[in-house]
Parts: sequence; structure tokens; C-alpha cells
Amino acid sequence: NIKTDHELPDYNHQIKKSNTQGNLTLVASQYLRNNQPKEILEKYEEDQDFWTEKRANIFSDVNLTKDECLIDSFRKSQNRCFVDASVFPRNNIREYISLYDTVIIAIPLADSPNSQSFYDIFKISKIELLELVRRGRIKFVAFQNLQRYDSNFLADVLSVDPECVLFSRRLAAATLLAIREKTGLFGFAFDSSTQYNLLKECYNSKVDALKILAESLSENIAFFEYGINQRGALGISQFCGASFAAQIYKSRGRDYGIELMTSAMSLEFSLGLGAHHFPFEHTGYSEV
Repeated sequence: NIKTDHELPDYNHQIKKSNTQGNLTLVASQYLRNNQPKEILEKYEEDQDFWTEKRANIFSDVNLTKDECLIDSFRKSQNRCFVDASVFPRNNIREYISLYDTVIIAIPLADSPNSQSFYDIFKISKIELLELVRRGRIKFVAFQNLQRYDSNFLADVLSVDPECVLFSRRLAAATLLAIREKTGLFGFAFDSSTQYNLLKECYNSKVDALKILAESLSENIAFFEYGINQRGALGISQFCGASFAAQIYKSRGRDYGIELMTSAMSLEFSLGLGAHHFPFEHTGYSEV
């Protein structure tokens, strides 16, 4: 028989909610239905469906192009730029629209301690912005966990133009294919035989840079598909050229991994979007 001491108090436990605030992993749409407007969910699910259907081809089909991954409205203008406002403050929006037909903006994150509204950052009113969206002058990308964005802002712009936002899956696909086209090496999910032969040749080379390349590839290649599948576009800089560059600096005793991957991210997205990169520059930090 088990003896029980009934005088002991009950354990005062608390059930912790899952941590979704600041989570870098993309959340499936079925877990968002109770806290996201219909305008957002419809487009988010389309992005999800695209990834499910095309994922295998994106990682291995050499004939697939980045333009096939972008939605039609993002391919119309040839004169476009990309401005990453997800974290850093940017200039007055009029500076960008005076130079380019289309300005593609990474939407500011709403969950950071010093977050500002889009309208404050770009010095524009809501009425003015929605008119620019209606005319096709302003497009957006939302490449992180959907819960990190202002859902009211997203719903407002999507209600004016349902094709004005590119979500993380399509952006990841277009960016990977653009990097693949640019480098001929990064952005591929190699089969086991190709992985072995590539790494063997690099490791056996007398060229130090190739040995460093092998080190970089061997660290990332096993987790490449998993990382992109989990984090979408946010995971790309970890597995492409920035990682290789970070390894080169590391071999010289310098650790620039975070800086290189952060600054490379918006440049890589620009490649995927077929847009000019408009880097952030400030006295304290610069992407230039």
C-alpha cells in the first residue's frame, strides 16, 4: 500500500503558454486562425500552399527561375528597390518613390522594445500610403513569423491590394534561386554523392579558401532544407555566402558572423526580388 501524507499542500503549478513572441520559426496557418484577420490568413495560406507544392523543385530543379516564385504584381516594374525597415529606422518614403517606380519595403517588426509604426518611420499618413499601395508604387515583404507584425497594418494594405505583400515562403524560394543563379554553388540541396565529391575535392585542395568553403558547407549542408523549411527567408543567410565569408574572417581570428549575416540578408532579398538594394547607413552602423 502507498502511504499518503494528506497534510502536504497541493503543488502550486502553472501551465506555461507556448512562446510565440519573437519566435523565429514560421507558424502554420491553422494555429493563427483565432488571432489574424481573414485578409492576412488567405494570403498566408496561399504562400504556405506554394511551398508545399514547389519545395522539392526549389531545392533541386535547375530549370526553375526566381520569377516563377514571385507573385505577378512583384514582376511588373523593372525599376524597383528594396528597403529593409524590419529593425532599423529608414528615411522619408518620398526619397525612395522619387527614384523608383516601385518601392518594396520589409515591414517593421511590431514586437521589438523600440518599435515605431510604419507611418512614423516613413513620415507618411495612412491615407497617403494606401493610395500609393493602390497605385502599385509600394509593395511589402513579411519574411518573419507572422505574429511579429502589426496585423492591423497588414490587413489595411491587403484590403487595398491583395497582391501587395510577399510572405516568407515565396521570398525564400525566389532568393535561393537568385543566389543559385549568381553563385552556381549556394542555394542547392545536393544529393549524398554530390555532397561527398564536392567536400572531398575542396578538403583535398591546396587552396586555403576551398578548404574554408568545405568547412562552411559541411557545417550547414545537413541542416539546409530543415532550416529553410522552419524559418523561411529568415534562414537563408545562415546557409549561403555570408556563412562562407564569416568562416574566412574566422580563420584570420576575427568573428564577424552576426554582422555579415545581418547585412547580407537584405542584399540577398534584393537579388530574389530583382530590386536595387537600398542599404541602411547610420553613424553607429552601416550596411555599406
